[in-house]
Amino acid sequence: MDTAFFGSKARLLAALALAVASSSAVAGCGSSKEQTKVAEADPAAAAAAQEPVQTESDASGAIERIDVNGDGKPDVFKYYRVVDTPVAAAAGNAEQKPGAKVVKKALVRKELDVNFDQRIDIVQFYEGEPGKEALVREEMDLDFDGRVDSVRHYKDGNVTLVELDLGFDGRTDTWSYYQLTTGDDGKPVNRLVERRRDTNGDGKIDVWEYYTKGALVKVGTDTNGDGQPDQYTRVDGKQ
Repeated sequence: MDTAFFGSKARLLAALALAVASSSAVAGCGSSKEQTKVAEADPAAAAAAQEPVQTESDASGAIERIDVNGDGKPDVFKYYRVVDTPVAAAAGNAEQKPGAKVVKKALVRKELDVNFDQRIDIVQFYEGEPGKEALVREEMDLDFDGRVDSVRHYKDGNVTLVELDLGFDGRTDTWSYYQLTTGDDGKPVNRLVERRRDTNGDGKIDVWEYYTKGALVKVGTDTNGDGQPDQYTRVDGKQ
């Protein structure tokens, strides 16, 4: 089901790839030499590396509007909260005034228009102090109709839960849970461990899929409508 669905969404995959590229490109601006090299190698990337179209700030926050495709219209919006950090007086520095502070910005939200239609398609939410911001949630409009179809939750840089509206009717019908485990090589790997589905659109989960090492091993089904699995089927050949 998932393979067929996403296979038929070629424009979605292209847009998501662009979103990743855009997100990386607007994270910051490099030196003039670096920008020259980018411009020579890829004019589109050079446009993405331009300074924000407009920056607004006050005592509580700031907004950066960035033109990714160079058409003069902002495609990425970055929202910050302003943090006043006390400055420790340096030893022997007589000029350092007591109570002096340095103003820093902490990213709290990023909005992206990935298909350049002047409508936001992806919203990312961040938490943390300046320089230590971490992505905690990402909302996506997969079919560009102005409605959120996917919500991804993160912890420590890893996806923990993905909520999907595969029916595109405004109701979540698929929940995929991920867990950070250890792979066969001893390295950390984030794997799908369970997926829950509402297959008939009544707002209740009626199918549970259980995964081991990323592979589907068992399916539970609610046959009496009480919201709990009461029938299980092994799909890995085991009894």
